[in-house]
Amino acid sequence: MWRAVTAKILRNRVVKAIFAAQIAAAFVILLRVYGWLQLAELLTYDMLRVASAGSEISERVVLVGATEEDITAGDANGDRRWGWPVRDGKLAEVLERLASWKPRAIGVDLYRDIAEPPGTEQLNAVLRRHPEIIWVFKLKGDIHPGIPPPDILRDTDRAVLADTLADPDHVVRRGLLFADDGVNQYASLGVALALAYLAPERIGLEPADGDDLRLGKTVIRPLNQSRGPYLSLDSRGYQILLDYRGGARPFQQRSLSDVMDRDDPAALVRDRVVILGVAAESVKDLFTTPFNTGFNSAEPINGIVVHAHLADQLIREALYGASTVVGLPRRYEYLWILIWAFGGAMLGLLARSMVPAVAGSVAGMSAIGVIVYAAFGRGLLLPALPAAAAWLGAGALTNQLLYAASNRARIRLRQSFEHYLPPAVIDKMIASDTLPLLGGERREITVLFTDVASFTTFSEGRDPEELAEITNHYFDGVCAAIFAHEGLVNAFLGDGVLAIFGAPQSQPDHAERAISAALDIDRFAQQFSTDRRASGVNFGHTRIGIHTGIAFVGNVGTRNRLQYTALGDIMNTGSRLEGLNKIIGSRICVSHDVVERCRNHRFRPVGEFIVMGRSGATEVYTPVDPGRTSPEAIARYESAYGALETECAQAMIQFAELYREDPEDACVAFHYHRLSRGERGKLIEMRGK
Repeated sequence: MWRAVTAKILRNRVVKAIFAAQIAAAFVILLRVYGWLQLAELLTYDMLRVASAGSEISERVVLVGATEEDITAGDANGDRRWGWPVRDGKLAEVLERLASWKPRAIGVDLYRDIAEPPGTEQLNAVLRRHPEIIWVFKLKGDIHPGIPPPDILRDTDRAVLADTLADPDHVVRRGLLFADDGVNQYASLGVALALAYLAPERIGLEPADGDDLRLGKTVIRPLNQSRGPYLSLDSRGYQILLDYRGGARPFQQRSLSDVMDRDDPAALVRDRVVILGVAAESVKDLFTTPFNTGFNSAEPINGIVVHAHLADQLIREALYGASTVVGLPRRYEYLWILIWAFGGAMLGLLARSMVPAVAGSVAGMSAIGVIVYAAFGRGLLLPALPAAAAWLGAGALTNQLLYAASNRARIRLRQSFEHYLPPAVIDKMIASDTLPLLGGERREITVLFTDVASFTTFSEGRDPEELAEITNHYFDGVCAAIFAHEGLVNAFLGDGVLAIFGAPQSQPDHAERAISAALDIDRFAQQFSTDRRASGVNFGHTRIGIHTGIAFVGNVGTRNRLQYTALGDIMNTGSRLEGLNKIIGSRICVSHDVVERCRNHRFRPVGEFIVMGRSGATEVYTPVDPGRTSPEAIARYESAYGALETECAQAMIQFAELYREDPEDACVAFHYHRLSRGERGKLIEMRGK
C-alpha cells in the first residue's frame, strides 16, 4: 500500500514541478557558490551601473591632467615646456598656482620616489608651505616592490595610496579606502581627499557596528564575500563598490597649460578638491570600467578619474546620504533564487505548447529585470542572472519531467498516422491531448470497407507500372474523400481500403461522417471508372460496406513500433456488408446500427440477410444520394418494400413497375428478380459468403 501511495505521489504533476524547482535552484546555487557565474553576474551588475549612472557633473572634484599637448608643447626657446616626466620645478609652479586658488585639498597622482631636477628644492618648499597637498605612493605587495612617496612626505599622513583594484576581467568596479603593510594602515587618495573636503563641515570617519564606518549621513560597509556580486574576492584592505555617478567622466578637467596660462580655472578650483595627474594616452595610466563592458563602448579612463569617482562618491554619501548599493545576505539570495525557480516550475506546469511557454518565459525575464532595476535604484543589489537561470531552468525541467513521455508519444503518433490521417486531424489530436492509449480501449466506432469489382481480372496480364499508376491514382481519390470527413485510413487491403471513424479521435457523429465519405467515394469511383473506360481501361466499380458497433481500438505491437487498429466482430460485419453489394448489385451497403445513428441522411431498406457463419439476420440498407434520387422514387420504393415486408402480392406488381421504369436501380432489380423466382418477404438467407 505504501509503495502504491508513494508511486502515486511521485506521479503527481505538482510534486514533479516542486521537485524540478528544487533541482533547478540547487544547481544554480551550486554554480554560484563555486564562482562559475561571477563574471556573468558582474557584467549584469555593469549594465545596472551604466543604466543608473545618470549624467550629473560633479561640483566637488576638479581634475588637472598632463595632456599629450602639454607633453609635446615647446617653450619660447624651442625646448619642451613640460616634457615627461614633468620636472620638479615645473610641478612646484603648478602646485603653487593651484594652492593660491584656495582648494580644500590637492592630491598628486604622480609617482615621485626619485627626484626629477631641476627644481627639487623648490618643490619641497611648496610641499612644506601647503599641508593641503597630499601625494600618492604604491604599497608593497606580493609581487610588486612598491613605490614610495617623495622623501619629504615619507612616514607622514600626507602620503596616500594610489592603488586601484581591478577584477580578473581587468575592470575597475571597486574602490580601495584603506590598506596596510602588516605594520601601518594607509588611506587611499580618494578617502584622503574626501575627508579633506568634509573637514570644514566637521564630518569625519567614526566607528559603527562591526567593521562598518560612519561618515556623515551614511554608513560604509566593507565589501566581502558574504553579500553582493562577488562570490570569490580578494577582500584585503577596506573596499567598497564604486557607483560611477554621472557616467564615466563626470568631472571638469583642465590641462597643465590651462592652469599656468589662464585665470578662469581659479573659480573652478576654489573650495573644491583637485587631483593632479596624467591625462595623456602615451602614459599608460588607463583603466577599464563598467562603461567599457558588454555593449558599452566608452573609452577607458585615467587613474585620476578613478580616484575622483571614489572621492566624489564618499563626499556625496556623507553630505546627502546617497544610497550605497548593498547585496542581500546569501541565505536571502538563495531564497530569492528558489522563489523564481518555483515560478518557472509553475510556468512549466501550466504552459504546454510552445507559444505560451515562450511568452511566459519572456514575461518572467522581464519581471526579473524590472524588479532588479527598481531595487538597484534603491540601493539593493539582487542576483538577476541566477534568478533568470532558475526561472528558465525550472520551467524547462518541469516541462521535461511532465511531458517528455507524452511528447515522445506525440512523435510516435505523428509518425504512425501521418499516412492515414490528414495533418490537421493529427494536429487537433495533439493539441487536445487525446492520444491513443497503448493497449487500447473499447469504443463505439464506424468502419468502412471498400473493394473494387473484378480487380483480379483487371490486374491479370497488366504491366505492373501501369497497374501501380492506376491504383495509386484511385487510392488518392478514395483517401481524399475519407480525409475530407476526418476518417482514419487504417489499412490498404489489396485493392480495398479500411477506414475508421470515431477513432483515434472521438467523433460523436462518426456514422454520419462515414456515410458522407462513402457517398463522396462513390461519386469519385464512378467518375474514375468512366474516365478509365474512355481511355480503354475497364476499371471495375467500387463496393462499400459500413457498420457501426463496439470495437477494441488502440495500439497493437510494441512501444517502438506503433500500429493502431480495430478488433472485434464489427470488422467481420463490415466486411460482409461490403460483400453483399455483389449479391444485391448495389455499391453501398450499411447496417441498421448505422442508420439508427444518422439523422442527416436518408436510406432505403434492402432486407434482412443471414450470412454464413452468423445465426442472426443483419438488416441492410443503402444510402440515398439526394442529388441522384427524387423524393417520389424514394416514396414509391418504400411503398413497394412495405408490401414486401407483409408478403403482400402487390409487392410483385409494384417492383415490376419500378423495374420497367428504371432497370438500373440495383435494389429494385434485386427484389424484382427474387420475386420473379417465387421468393417472398424481406428475409434472405445466403448460401455463400
